[in-house]
Amino acid sequence: MTLMEKVTEIFREVFDDADLVITEKTNASHIKNWDSIAQINLIIAFEEKYDLKFTTEEIGNLTCVGDMLNLLQEKGVR
Repeated sequence: MTLMEKVTEIFREVFDDADLVITEKTNASHIKNWDSIAQINLIIAFEEKYDLKFTTEEIGNLTCVGDMLNLLQEKGVR
């Protein structure tokens, strides 16, 4: 399973949408319920799934799915 597939699974869980399709360019404007609470839920889901902690700066730099993929890879997630 690719990292994108793993990330997609987390997005589908957080947004409770088994058919959700995301790309590296997907951002909050593309997903109806992606608000500040959903953003926090996404961060928590990734931290729990991969046993990571993100800094406030790292979280602040996340603007799209591609940013999350890059950050996960920087932290050694494959």
